[in-house]
Amino acid sequence: MRDIADTIKAGERNRDTMALVRNYCAHARVEKFGGTGMIEQMTGLPIGHHGMRCDHAPEGGMACWDLRDAIVEFYDRNCANCGHRKPLRLPNLMEIIADRDREKAVLEARAETEARLAAQALEERKGIRAGLLPTLGPIARTLLEDIGGFDADRSKENFERVTQSARLAPEHFTPELVQYVFALAGSQPWFAEAALVILDAVGAEDGMIVELAMTVLRRGYPARIAVEKLLPRLDAVSPDRVASILTTAIDLADPDDREFFYGDDEPRIPRDPAFLYALYSRFPAAVIAAIEQMLLSGKRSSLERAGRGLHVLHAEDPKAAAPILLTLTSVYVRAPSLVADLKDEDDRLPDLAEALNDAFDAAPEDVDAQLQALNEGAPASHRARILKVYALAVHVGYDKPSVPATSNRHALALTRLVWAPTIEHDDRVLEEVTSAFRAGSKGLEHVVRAQLEAFIGALFLLDDRLAELDVAMTEPAENTLVAIERNTRRSVMRGLMEQLVEWASEGAAGDEPSVAKIIGMFETIPEGRDNLRGALLGATKELSRDLAGLKQLLPHLYAALVGPSVLGRSYAATAVGELPYRSRANVPDLLFEAFGALLWDQYVAVHKTAVEAFHRSILPEPYRVNAAHAILNLIRYYRVQSNEDHFLAKCVRILAGMADLFGNASGAVRRYLIEVAMDVDPLFLRSDILSLSYSLGTEPEFATLAARMIPHLADRYNNSDKALNLLHKVSPEGLEANAQAFHDAAISVLDIELQTALGVVDAFLAAGMTQQADALVTALVSSNGDSVRLRRRRTLLQWPQLALRFEAAVAARDLDAIEAAGRAWAQAAAADARDKEDERERRARSNLPF
Repeated sequence: MRDIADTIKAGERNRDTMALVRNYCAHARVEKFGGTGMIEQMTGLPIGHHGMRCDHAPEGGMACWDLRDAIVEFYDRNCANCGHRKPLRLPNLMEIIADRDREKAVLEARAETEARLAAQALEERKGIRAGLLPTLGPIARTLLEDIGGFDADRSKENFERVTQSARLAPEHFTPELVQYVFALAGSQPWFAEAALVILDAVGAEDGMIVELAMTVLRRGYPARIAVEKLLPRLDAVSPDRVASILTTAIDLADPDDREFFYGDDEPRIPRDPAFLYALYSRFPAAVIAAIEQMLLSGKRSSLERAGRGLHVLHAEDPKAAAPILLTLTSVYVRAPSLVADLKDEDDRLPDLAEALNDAFDAAPEDVDAQLQALNEGAPASHRARILKVYALAVHVGYDKPSVPATSNRHALALTRLVWAPTIEHDDRVLEEVTSAFRAGSKGLEHVVRAQLEAFIGALFLLDDRLAELDVAMTEPAENTLVAIERNTRRSVMRGLMEQLVEWASEGAAGDEPSVAKIIGMFETIPEGRDNLRGALLGATKELSRDLAGLKQLLPHLYAALVGPSVLGRSYAATAVGELPYRSRANVPDLLFEAFGALLWDQYVAVHKTAVEAFHRSILPEPYRVNAAHAILNLIRYYRVQSNEDHFLAKCVRILAGMADLFGNASGAVRRYLIEVAMDVDPLFLRSDILSLSYSLGTEPEFATLAARMIPHLADRYNNSDKALNLLHKVSPEGLEANAQAFHDAAISVLDIELQTALGVVDAFLAAGMTQQADALVTALVSSNGDSVRLRRRRTLLQWPQLALRFEAAVAARDLDAIEAAGRAWAQAAAADARDKEDERERRARSNLPF
């Protein structure tokens, strides 16, 4: 909800900014970049990336989530010195510019003040050093002067000079000079690390070094020099001061580098747990107490840092979190109520979750008991987080070996996840369960096999809930939203049943007794429970991988294919589509005959599911001719139906690849499919038109379809080459026969994608259609307009136009025309150079760092 509220505020801010733009100048306008989201559709607010445009400014510019940022950049480049402005009314965008200028002035004044104060402080430090000089010997004076040089120029070279002096001449650091180094480091953070090296080199007292190192580390910056000097002196640290340096220890052991972007050759922040291990070894109670205080801080960053610390300590001591297990568990579960700056209720707090998962691994019964205690009477947001913990506990990495059935952690967590949807009704909680099972059962096969009875029992209970939802679906809904929610809940419940079947079948595969348990369910399912019987057919994919499982499953699969239940036949069609390829040789012909009959089934749910299954399956060759005729029959029927373009496009795509099965009539079938595709909404052909070009592109009529699709393939945002690739599939004869259609398509995409428009010109030239190419370029130039915004594009369009005219003049041996074309080319080049310089100069006005 917080994200939705923030999004609406952003839209309202953009709406107000747009009004300021309109008031500023009659020429100015705002353009949207990208698509339209659901919140924008519902509220009508300008949400998303927008940018400012004007015909008197060159094309380009920023598009930002906050329109004000884009406007400031555009104003600096184009509007500040513009003589074409037509002001309309007040207030206008000058308010934003004035705010920016005031902020800039404040920042500049602050920087000036800081520079002046820094210069004054430097003079004061110089005065202190000047007073100290008479008390020192010649070499000690040189050392002090080196410190002064480092103060004036804090370069790496001066750092090395100061610290090397201490290493090479420690005897010349008098007590007065040592005391000065310590005092300067205490007040000047820039000198602290150098001072630590100096004090260590000259043999200063441990208490002095420890105090300075603690001061450095308390600032929170992971200074490795301070750690290096403190590690051998931990005996001088009191336990009550551990909490002040633990933040640094954790950040050194496991830096939070999620907010950083690294290049290919850029090393990530190094991890060094030695300091944290040393603190824990020396002060275990103090370290754990400090981590507990982080957990109770109510700040997201502290919680995540505590999680990283516990995760690092887990490798050293798996029981490290045991003293604060209750705090760790309750804080994670109750985070939506305890953490003020939590991003949203669904924030997974990944570092803290990983620490809790470590604790679950070390003491599964204890963590499970605490989670169940927290679950009693908890709100839905807390119960959802409890299931997040169980979901993480059953996760097995792809590169990890299978978990043994004796793993207590996985068995406990999986049991909770299996039974949770049988009693839970909250949508958020059920979504967590769904997400856990959606991740797949890889690595958990042995654990699932040991709990097959739980999976089977849960399936029956979920089917009961699905039946209740089916009854509710028949009742009139109060409004559309209620109807959508009912349908969503039913889909979630049905999806959970299918996921449980998938997990159970993957766990049982290869073990005959386990397979028999699942297949035995078919015998125990009462009549009329088609949802459960159909979901159980989802086990076909895994159980049919070996001959023993296939033999047990085939009778039930065939019975569903020819059975009276529409839902059962639909599920059975899907199951056939998922049969493993290597098992097809062991499938009797009778099964494929029954599946083929489903393509002719009178019920929509059955034949649509059969078409989808056929698209995914590899039906043996003898049955493909019958399937092709069935799909052709469906195309004839659905062609005259409304709102069926999606299914019709799928049938066209499938049949196009099977046209050769029609023998001498294959050409007629291809032409018919092109005719059908011409009536389909282009939206449903965009992703398939290139594949259709391979099967239908040999027909001259395909060019007509390609010309129709090109405007729908041009993409100004993603630099897609689909339109150009489609053009390459059109034969020269097709281009010539449909020249006007391609001409119109190029004109229509000029403002969307110049590359596609010029691609049509190239296609004409490649086909030897010089006159058509010249006419198209001329039309593109005239359609482009001559505003400043479009001037660069007009120049780009002129190059092919001038090239065509030059070639024509050369072919005609017309010297006057050749000379005129040369002059025009030189003029266009000069104009283009001026435009480039103007654009460079405008960009130089921007305050952006790039």
